[in-house]
Order: sequence, then C-alpha cells, then structure tokens
Amino acid sequence: MSTDLRPVFIGGCDRSGTTMLGDMLGASTNAFATPESQSFHELLPLMHVRAFATPLEAARWLGEHFRFATWEMAGGPEKLAELVDLDDPRGTMIRIVREYLRQNHPEKLHAGVWVDHTPDNFKHYTLLRHYFPDARYVHIVRDGRDVFNSVRGLDWGPNNAYMGTRFWAGRLREALAVEISEGLGCLRVHYEDILRNPEGELARVCEHAQVPYADSMVDGGGLVLPGFTRGQHQLVGSRPDPSRIGQWRERMSAREIAEFEAYPWTRTLLKQLGYPLVTEKPQAPGGFIVLLRYIQDFLSYGINRARHRMMERKLLRKQAAGAESQNAAQTGAAEGVAGS
Repeated sequence: MSTDLRPVFIGGCDRSGTTMLGDMLGASTNAFATPESQSFHELLPLMHVRAFATPLEAARWLGEHFRFATWEMAGGPEKLAELVDLDDPRGTMIRIVREYLRQNHPEKLHAGVWVDHTPDNFKHYTLLRHYFPDARYVHIVRDGRDVFNSVRGLDWGPNNAYMGTRFWAGRLREALAVEISEGLGCLRVHYEDILRNPEGELARVCEHAQVPYADSMVDGGGLVLPGFTRGQHQLVGSRPDPSRIGQWRERMSAREIAEFEAYPWTRTLLKQLGYPLVTEKPQAPGGFIVLLRYIQDFLSYGINRARHRMMERKLLRKQAAGAESQNAAQTGAAEGVAGS
C-alpha cells in the first residue's frame, strides 16, 4: 500500500455544492473525502517559515485550531506529533490525512486519492500547487443568486444582496484564475448540471479526477460530516434534487435581485456562465443604501461571530477532554500490564 496520496481539490464559492460533490467523489472505490481543511492552509506556510521548534509544538498548534478540531480525530498532541516532520510539509499532511482515513474509513486503507472539498481551496492555489503538483482541480459553479439565497440564513457570510453579489463574484474571480493557470488540470462543472444529470456529470468528474466511477456514487456516502456543520448540509448523502435549481426566483424580492445584478462583475459573470439576467438595466443603490448594507452586514457579523466563538471554544474543550480521557485509559492499561 502506497503511503502517498494524490489530492483532488474541489473549490468554488461557498454554498455552491462543494460538499455535495466531495461526498459523491469520495464514494469512489479508490478515493475518500475529508472534512474542510482550512487548518492546513495555515499550517503549511508556518512550516515553510519554520515557525515551530519541535513537532510537538506544531501538533499543539494544530490541535488548538478550531477547523482541525471539527475532524474529531482521536488522540492528543503527543500522538499527532508522531505524524509531523518539520522538514516535510507534504508528508506531514498526507500522514495526518491517512490517520483520519484509518479512524473513519478503515475499509478504504488502500485508497490512493484524497478528495478535499474546502470551498476556498482556490484562494490558496499557489500554496497547494507548490506542495501538490500532481493534484487535480474541480471548480463547481452555481448561480450566484441561489448561492446568496442559500447563505443568507446562515450565521456566516453576507446577509444582504449588495454584499452577497460581491461575495460571489470575488470567489468566482479566484476560481477562474485557477482555471487559467491549470488549463486541463482544472475541470469546471455546474451545480445545476449535476442536479439535472448526476450520473453523466459525476462520470465526467471521475474521468478528470482519474478515479473509478459507479452509479451508486450519486447517492454520496464518501464523507463523514463533522457534527459542527451537519446542520448546514442536511441534503448531503441524498440523491440530487433538481427542484432546488432557481429557488431564488421565489425567495428573493425584486429589489434584492436588482441589487444583486447591478454589480458589473456579477452581470458579466452570470451572462458568461449561462445564467439569464432578470433586470435589464438595474440601477446601483445610492450611497445611503450602500452604507446601510455595510452596517447591516457588520452588525450581523459581530453577533454571529460572538456566537460562533462560543461554539468553537465548546468544541475545543470537548476535544481536549476526549484526548485526556483517552490518554488516561492508555496509561491505566499500560500500568495494568506492567503490574500483571
């Protein structure tokens, strides 16, 4: 069994179907998916500049990272430090991912492809390209108005159409730059096409990712959803539902649609990506409305961020308590063996 892994990095704007696609692709017989890996986006540069004096120091930093805590891996910093080689950032990531595989998908220890569905992978493309030159990239695109309609009710992201249009267009620009840089190494797939023709589109993604395809993959099952984000992904693991296409038409007001489509970048991207516009000549909101939108977004962010931090601390305490309990049990077992 090879100790290395070839990654497939899925990226795109949040709420565009990255988790859904990761769950499907990870169900291949030679692939598996991990939770979002924002912690690695921060760990790799720190290892590059030798910010840690010892593997244990790096392991403790990672263990205190909220995003890594959502992986819910057993074992404390000492166990994690055994996987860290300060001179080998790629190898460190692969060993951690393989340990996750061992704990969560022991039936797939033979798998050679690691599927990472972190939405902002393309924001860190230069970093990933440096350490994983053999990676394949998949860009999943979704109508920006449906993206905003999906994210507006969550406790993160934009809460009004003015901020939402900039959020979507900004993420699209990052991803399109990766498409240009990677050429054939990056495949674009539309969320709506997957919902309409899941077998055909998933087979196309599998061919690009160089993993075996089976019709059963359409039902997902390749990703263990972290408890922290399970509520945001209730449809993951079920067959794609085409009725979810275009829900923004009923759920966004005419004013919201006009504000969303008024941003020049958004109008251009929607048209070029095949999403029809509704408003012919939308007027950009005036200065007072823009100020109001920023205030709304700022206040919402402050409230939600405070709540989010409480949840993060709770999860980190739970992880620390679990590691201490496991270490105590192992120490007790070792003492029992020694005394027998």
